Amino acid sequence: MKINKTAFKKILAVIFLLLLFVVQGCAKGGRLPVNEALISARKEAIRIGGDKYVAATVFSGIYRLRRDYDVVSRRLLLKKDGHTAVLRPDAEVLLIDGSTVYTDAAVILYRGSVFIPLSLIEERLDRLFNRGFGRLPGRGEERNRIRKIVIDAGHGGKDPGAVGRYGLKEKVVALDVSKRVKRMLEDRGIEVVMTRDTDRYISLWQRTSISNKNSPDFFISIHANAHRNRRPSGFEVFYLSDALDDSARAVQAVENAVWETECDFNVKPTKNAEAAVWDMLYDEYRLESKEMAKCMCDSMQADGIGKNRGVKSARFYVLKGVRSPSVLVEMAFISNKREEAMLKQASYRHRVADALVKGILNYKDRYEETDGFTR
Repeated sequence: MKINKTAFKKILAVIFLLLLFVVQGCAKGGRLPVNEALISARKEAIRIGGDKYVAATVFSGIYRLRRDYDVVSRRLLLKKDGHTAVLRPDAEVLLIDGSTVYTDAAVILYRGSVFIPLSLIEERLDRLFNRGFGRLPGRGEERNRIRKIVIDAGHGGKDPGAVGRYGLKEKVVALDVSKRVKRMLEDRGIEVVMTRDTDRYISLWQRTSISNKNSPDFFISIHANAHRNRRPSGFEVFYLSDALDDSARAVQAVENAVWETECDFNVKPTKNAEAAVWDMLYDEYRLESKEMAKCMCDSMQADGIGKNRGVKSARFYVLKGVRSPSVLVEMAFISNKREEAMLKQASYRHRVADALVKGILNYKDRYEETDGFTR
């Protein structure tokens, strides 16, 4: 069949437009084609002890990743488009989107910097962070939205939590503020699941189970603080990591005390999960958790809730099993005479709830504007 010149030119024009559309679509996705990314990584690789490695900072730049390295826990977090990799130097195991992956080549520390084996990039990480082609439109955008939050009212039932000098119980305050937060968030279109909405005892294991079954975008546990010394005051927000000071360790001990009575709660490594894996698993959402904690502290300070004791880290059992970003809020010291009196007032509880909601919404805006902190 013969094709005249006019028809042939039209066919070429259509092909050219289709190719132009595909190229522009890839460019808008902000991704490098697989071969370009790997070529760049290979060019930057250096030999260390006979094997090729790429500096984590260089790798993150090539693939446009959000990178966070915790020098205390020695864990490297890499994120992009809703995908996450957690690595630790000298561990031949890593987490990819929450799943354990074993590798023959370990991440290393070299001259004070983290280096990733080129083979690991080629076999695993390139496919994870350079998936531009064939991705369903809008999928990444859908993943990086805050739509559902689990609110955990601390203590309850037989567990009163801390008790103030004049008899105010932490479980009562925590539930009241949690309900207020729930109503305010729902008014703004966010779905909220409560681990408890009445005065009943819920074990730490049950709390994490409720959260994980609902697959929330965030888990927030609300508490009131306490100290043997009646003078400490103010609020603080914790995320899951090692306690770095005596104050954080003291709060950790108080909130974890109920765990000693729970025989069904178990977060210890199993035969199929090494301790290194669990350490990384707990740390998977640390970046988002720190951001939420900061937003909450900033909002409570701006609203004059009390003294800002800052963002802190600790190993709270109620956060350990949660498979989502999470924080624990200590809104005031119930052991402080003045703050106990304030916590008894409905107006003050409303102010606390309002400040927490403002912090959550500020976090939501920042998270969504940056596609999950990847820009």
